[in-house]
Amino acid sequence: MIADKGGPAASAGHRRDIDGLRAVAVLAIVAYHAFPLWVPGGFVGVDVFFVISGFLITGIIARQRDEGRFSYLAFYLRRARRIVPAYVVVLAAIAALSCWLLLPNRLTWVGGPLAASGLFLTNIAFTTAYGYFTPGAQQNPLLHLWSLGVEEQFYLVWPLLLALLSLTAQRWVRLAAAAGLMILSLAAAQWLIGHNGSVWAFFLFPTRAWEFLAGGFLALAPRFAPRGPVSANAAGVVGLALIVGSVALLNEATPFPGLSAVPSCLGAALALWSGIGRNPAATALLRSAPAVGVGLVSYSLYLWHWPALIFGKEYAQRELRPLEIAALLALSAALAVTTWRFVEQPWRRRPAPRRGRALALTLSPLLVFVALGAPMYFTHGLPARLSPSARQAAEIEHTDINPRREECFTAGKPVAPNGCRYGAAADAKDYDVLVWGDSHADAATPGILDWAKMRGWSLREVALGGCPPLMDARAMAPKVGELKGCRASAGLVMREIAADPKLKLIVLAARWPLYDGDTPHYDAGNPPIRVLDARTPRDRVYPLDEALTRTLAAIAATGTKARVVVLGPVPELTFSPSSCVAMARHLHRAEWRCWDAPATLPLSRARPAEAAIARALAGAREVRTFSPSGRLCTETSCITVLRRRLLYFDDDHLSATGARMLVPGWLDAALSPPAPALALRSSGLRSPMR
Repeated sequence: MIADKGGPAASAGHRRDIDGLRAVAVLAIVAYHAFPLWVPGGFVGVDVFFVISGFLITGIIARQRDEGRFSYLAFYLRRARRIVPAYVVVLAAIAALSCWLLLPNRLTWVGGPLAASGLFLTNIAFTTAYGYFTPGAQQNPLLHLWSLGVEEQFYLVWPLLLALLSLTAQRWVRLAAAAGLMILSLAAAQWLIGHNGSVWAFFLFPTRAWEFLAGGFLALAPRFAPRGPVSANAAGVVGLALIVGSVALLNEATPFPGLSAVPSCLGAALALWSGIGRNPAATALLRSAPAVGVGLVSYSLYLWHWPALIFGKEYAQRELRPLEIAALLALSAALAVTTWRFVEQPWRRRPAPRRGRALALTLSPLLVFVALGAPMYFTHGLPARLSPSARQAAEIEHTDINPRREECFTAGKPVAPNGCRYGAAADAKDYDVLVWGDSHADAATPGILDWAKMRGWSLREVALGGCPPLMDARAMAPKVGELKGCRASAGLVMREIAADPKLKLIVLAARWPLYDGDTPHYDAGNPPIRVLDARTPRDRVYPLDEALTRTLAAIAATGTKARVVVLGPVPELTFSPSSCVAMARHLHRAEWRCWDAPATLPLSRARPAEAAIARALAGAREVRTFSPSGRLCTETSCITVLRRRLLYFDDDHLSATGARMLVPGWLDAALSPPAPALALRSSGLRSPMR
C-alpha cells in the first residue's frame, strides 16, 4: 500500500516491478473478498504489502540517516500525505453510507471501529471485538482498515528504533537487529497461534512486525544483491510461485499468520531481491504497463473494494450474484482511479513550507471520525433514523427472542448446576423436561416451554454457544481453539439426568450442520466448528453420527426413563428475514420478497446432518427425531413468515414467536406422529402471509 521509491538496496530509481508486485497483492486480496471459494488464500496479499512497505520505508530512513538528512517531521508528513487524503475520503463515504443504509445493530458494530480508525487503531478495535474470519467482522465495512493500523504503528516505532541502531558506525548491527527482531516477532506469532491467541497474532503489530522486517532486512543489506541473471531469475520465479501457491493453498482455517505466512512473505522478499539492480525476465510481467497501472492505484483500490462489496450486499439483503460482484469491483476500480488522480496525486504534490502546520492540517480531519463513531456506538446504532415500523422489524433480534436468553444462554462461562429452570419451585432440584444444546436450543426453548406448560411440566435449559449436545466432543473454532465449557456442560447434564427421577423428556437441539465435519462448506461469515473426539489422543474428527450414537448410549446408561427427542436442524437461510423486512420498510420496498428464501443452501446444509442423525438413531429406536426442513421447505424455497409473523430473528435462529408457533407441533409429531396427510393439512405452513 506504499508507493515510495528507493532505499539503500534500490537507489537506482523507481522500480516498476514493485508496482507490479503491489498489483499482485491487491488483486489477490480483492479476489479473495469477492470470490473466497475460488481464491481461498488471497488474504496473504496483505502480507506481501507489509514486506514491500518494510523494504521501501526502511530503505528511505536508512539512506537518509546515512546521509545525515533524515527528519522525523518530513518523514511523518510524507506518510500522512500519502495515506490520509484517500483514507479520509473513503472513511467519509463509509460513514455516510452506514448512516443511510445500515440497520442499528450493524451501525453499532461500525461505530467503534470508525472511532478507532480516526486514530489508526482499527486493528486494536477488531482484536478486542472480533476475529477477522468471524461473522460480525466479515459484515463490517471497516474490516480491511486493520492493516492500515498495523502499518501506521510500524511507522511510529521503526524510525525511532533505526535511529538508535544508527548511532553505531557498524552498519551490520542494524542488519543483525532486524534479523533478531524478525525471528522474535515470528516466534511470538507462532506461540500465540499455538495457545489460542490467533486473533491477537493476526491483528497486532508486534506479531506482524516480522513481515515488515523481512523487507527491511533486504533494504539494510545493499551489497546483498543477485550476482547475475541466473540467480535473479531463479529468485523471481521461486518468489512468485510461493505467493501464488499461498493464494491457492491456504484458507480461512489455516493457522495464521505464523509459520504459514512465511511462504508468501519469503516469496515477496525474493521477488524484491531479484530486482535489486536488475530487470530479470522472470518478473517482466510485473514491469508491464497493466501491472504497473494497477499497482499505482492499489492503495485506493484496497480502500474502496471492501466497502463496495459490503454495502452492495446490505442493499440487496442477500448473497450477491457473480455479475453483481463484478459490477461492484468495476465500480471500485473506477473510484480507485478517480481517487488516485484527483485526491492522492494533487495532495502529495502540494508544497509544504511549514511542515508542522501541514502535518496538523493533514491529520486533523481524522478527529471527525472519532466524533462520528462514538455516538453510533453509544446510541446502539442511531435507531431514531428509522421509521417506527422499520425499527420494530430491526429490533426483533433483541425483542423476539427467548425472554430469558441473557440469563440462560451462556457463551464462554460455566453452566450453573440446576440453574435456568422454568415453571419449577425455587428450591426444586428436579424437572420434567431438559433442553440441551447450543444457541438453536435456546431459540427453540420458548416453544418447548409452551408445550411443557400444557402438560403442567417444568423445564431446565442448558445451552452454550457453539457447543453441540454431544459427549466427548471437543468443539474447535477457527482461530480460537477449543471452546470452553462444552465438555464440562456435557458431564453436568449426564449427572443431572442420572439424579433426576422426575425427568420425562430430553430434547437435544443444535445447529447440527455446523458440527457435521467440513461438509457442506461454510463461508467466511459462518466458519465451521470442527468437532474432535476427546477420547483419542490425536485430533481425530468426530463424525456426527458416531458422536450422537455415543451420546444416546451415555443417556441410556444413566438409567433414566425419560424419552429422548433429537430436534433436527432448522433450515439456515441465505439472509436474515427480520433485517430484510426492516430494510424493505426503510427503503420503501415490497416486503413479500422477504417471506421466503431459496432452498438450495438450507437443504444442502440440513440434509447431510439429517442423514447423520438418522444413522445414529437406527440403533436407538426408542429415540425420536423431527426434521424441520420437511415442514418449512419445498425443493425450491423455505418460508420465513407465517400468519404475518417472522419465524426467524436472524438467518438461522427461530424467533420466540416462531418457536411458539412451530415447536409444539414438531414435538407432537416426533412423539406421536400423525398421519402424513393430516400433518400436512393441519400445519398451515404452506400459507405464508401473501
